[in-house]
Amino acid sequence: MTAQLMTVTQRSGRNQGIELVRTLAAFAIVWYHSKAVGSEISYSGLSAFLMLTMLFEVGSNWSRRVRIAALARRLLIPWAFWFAVFGAINLARHQPFISLEYSGGWVAGVFAGSSIHLWYIPFIFALIVALAVVKRSVDRQVLFWLAMTATVVNLATVGQWEPWSRQIGYPLAQWMQASTAVLIGLLIGLHRSTRWGTQALAVALMLAAATWVFSPLPGVALPHMIAALVLLAALRWGDRIPASPVMQTLANATFGIYLCHPIFLGAAKQLPLHVALRVTLAFVASALFVIAYQRLRARLKQPALPVN
Repeated sequence: MTAQLMTVTQRSGRNQGIELVRTLAAFAIVWYHSKAVGSEISYSGLSAFLMLTMLFEVGSNWSRRVRIAALARRLLIPWAFWFAVFGAINLARHQPFISLEYSGGWVAGVFAGSSIHLWYIPFIFALIVALAVVKRSVDRQVLFWLAMTATVVNLATVGQWEPWSRQIGYPLAQWMQASTAVLIGLLIGLHRSTRWGTQALAVALMLAAATWVFSPLPGVALPHMIAALVLLAALRWGDRIPASPVMQTLANATFGIYLCHPIFLGAAKQLPLHVALRVTLAFVASALFVIAYQRLRARLKQPALPVN
């Protein structure tokens, strides 16, 4: 979830379909981390965020220079803040600050995070910086066909790299699982500017569907396919959805929700409620916490703390 994705732009006239996708994706991520029934499918929320990031980076942000220091302030400072928060929670529970059980030792532990969801932040930071370098060397059409080739290879070899990455462990397993969504996001962002791009994107989605049908591995294709179809629908028809202040407020809070939701989810798990109610309660509590912080900051006109 990049800062570009979470704030997108401060101008009016946003595609409300995209804002709805962001909100639903944040809820899906909370569900995914609950480990409840359907959590494998709800990984589509993270897939949607990955695809949206790629969509913006190869779309409206194609010519914009990536300022690494500014990007680090938006992503790595919040990551470091919440890394410390969740690390302190681990210590309070008499657990290690970070896990040292990964095959990569403490380095893997840092990149995986003191809470398992924090892997995403340095991953997306590195991805945006790497993509900025690539964009200086190739045009849109070349990048599209490179992404298309990589997508075919990725889906065709999932039976080899998925078990291997799980054996290696975090954070490599997380990076590899995210790679499919990254590549499909590039295809979605570039297909309109490339000859035969629409047809190639359709082929990629059909390959994802075939992987879901024929692969015995759970969650390797279906979440990405769901995210891609929902995102394409939002791009096609989302501007027909009337603007909603509630939806906009929730969409603006999604980065903060992602960062803090494990705290509220952990508390909700202690309640004698159905899992769907616990997940919903955790999502709502996370959203209210972030929105309250945002409004307090705006009222006091203070610099942003690493909450959202």
